[in-house]
Amino acid sequence: MLCLTAGINVMSTAIFDQQRPRLFALAFRFLGSYADAEDAVQDVWLRWHQTDISSLKDPTGWLIRVCSNLCLDVLKSARRRRENYVGQWLPEPWVNPFARESEDRLLNQACLSQAYLVMLDELSPHERIALVLHDVFDWDHAAIAETLGNRPNNARQILFRARRKMDRLTSGDDDIEGAETAKKPGIASQDVTAGKRLTASDLAGFVEALQSGQADRIAAFLAPDITLQGDGGGKAKTNINTLFGADRIARFFAGIWRKNLVNAGLTVVETGAESWLLFSIDDAVDTALTVLLAPDGIKRVFLHRNPDKLAHFNPISVNELD
Repeated sequence: MLCLTAGINVMSTAIFDQQRPRLFALAFRFLGSYADAEDAVQDVWLRWHQTDISSLKDPTGWLIRVCSNLCLDVLKSARRRRENYVGQWLPEPWVNPFARESEDRLLNQACLSQAYLVMLDELSPHERIALVLHDVFDWDHAAIAETLGNRPNNARQILFRARRKMDRLTSGDDDIEGAETAKKPGIASQDVTAGKRLTASDLAGFVEALQSGQADRIAAFLAPDITLQGDGGGKAKTNINTLFGADRIARFFAGIWRKNLVNAGLTVVETGAESWLLFSIDDAVDTALTVLLAPDGIKRVFLHRNPDKLAHFNPISVNELD
């Protein structure tokens, strides 16, 4: 009996360890926070350890369902916790903590990009759970309904609302009348959701413009209707509200460069979800930004200066991220 129990425990641990990277990426999509995602996965492990896995028809599905439910509880209280956050809250930049351990496609998709996570944050908790389970894991309405504790028709309506909101956020059209057959954001239409990346030459030119500190040179790379969202968390200076327009954002970049980054080192890293420009001072990342590109220039900028959200960049070299 002891040998049988030990064998089951070994198998249980092996199954969980195999799924851990996917569970972490799932929780991160929901929560946008490394600490919260790690806590969620740890809670899943505790429940898994207390479960008779021999009674489970679909252990992987069980893990995903439990993880989703735990994240749903966190999401319901997240907005309340953010009321005390200084300035804008942005999801943390995705840096794959399992880069050397897993080649799972779910860890390196555009649906882990900053743009996609920011749009997910506009959804209600139930909408976010439904959309991710459907688009990332290909779950049907019945499976989603079981996770959310409602009927398949309710899950279908929740997914419909989520899809319509994402389409509206992608297009900027407030009058979109969506349909269940509309294109999926993030994965099926990742070029729309995640934007196109700067070419190497464009990136080099943009960096040179930033380093010049000249607003007119910076503005040449920006779309007229560009927006910039910044997150300093009250611990580093950045814009409190979203900035709009090429001229204003070019002046903002010129100012932040002269005041904070003139002596900073620059590294460009590829996280699997997107490219980031990292500006380091004294061997620690001080500022990170990523951009979305439109035909007429850079369309959106996401800027991080909260040191708590930059910590995962610091111990990782460019080679490790590739």
